[in-house]
Amino acid sequence: MDFMSTDFDLAENVFYFHNAELQSLAFVLDWDTKEKFYFNLLSMSFADVFDIPNDHSMVLAKPGQTNYFHEKIPAFDIRYIEDCFKIKDYPDPTKYLIKNTGTGNYTKDDILDCWLYQNKSWSDLISIPEKSPSKNSISQVTSSNNDFDGTVLSNQLQKASPSKNSNDDFDGAVLFRSPQKASSCKHTRIPYSYKEEMNIVNYIIKNNHALDIKGRAMWQQMEHDNVCKLRTWQSMKERYLKSIKYSLTSGNHRFPHIAPKDLKLLRQGLNIEQIDKDEKEAIKSRFNEERIDNWSSDSS
Repeated sequence: MDFMSTDFDLAENVFYFHNAELQSLAFVLDWDTKEKFYFNLLSMSFADVFDIPNDHSMVLAKPGQTNYFHEKIPAFDIRYIEDCFKIKDYPDPTKYLIKNTGTGNYTKDDILDCWLYQNKSWSDLISIPEKSPSKNSISQVTSSNNDFDGTVLSNQLQKASPSKNSNDDFDGAVLFRSPQKASSCKHTRIPYSYKEEMNIVNYIIKNNHALDIKGRAMWQQMEHDNVCKLRTWQSMKERYLKSIKYSLTSGNHRFPHIAPKDLKLLRQGLNIEQIDKDEKEAIKSRFNEERIDNWSSDSS
């Protein structure tokens, strides 16, 4: 069977791209189909898809059709993720390395430590003197992190990547900052983790806020309660309405712990499932009564 014709909604075909710490694994797509098949597949499978390589990302490309080059971060055959689904495990990534996309020699442990376990960084593995960018590069991508100078991404990446560098929906698609800087400011631009997304969803369910997501009071309370310590209420709201929403729209892929009745309420709050005005008011009234009861029991 052709891999792209597989029905990935079937439970037997599901494979989640996260590690034992429930950290989402990061990818950069240097190539994709016109229908963004690989982007959609990764997005439904716990993975984060970024525009720019970082210290824990795996760049996926099509051998023979890529101009990608980075001194420290190599590219891998995009068939790697296909084989992950086929064997329900992570095969040896060294067998998928694309020659001439990087300058380092990496062992299996090197790659898995950087990408899967995230206890090392690509920039930790090798030290190469700075070079002037090639005049023949198709495109030059630079970042504020000096360790990542010299990345060349192909034209396919520019066309295939669906992300936009806007403040509203780009919270997770930037280079990692150092932990010292990240902890000092809530405006840090580190990617959202799966745990943070779970915290948001669980908070909404636990506090009966499925129908309150369009306002600001609930989100401000969420920030006050430190649901995601490094995030502002605006950032969490945007993440829910512009990213988590689509996981709930396409099915219960990323949040298998959600009970069907709770998933239905979340979808109704997002206007994914229809709910008439009277039913919505009845649900809100019931939720308010439950909140008053909980408050009374807590204060007694």
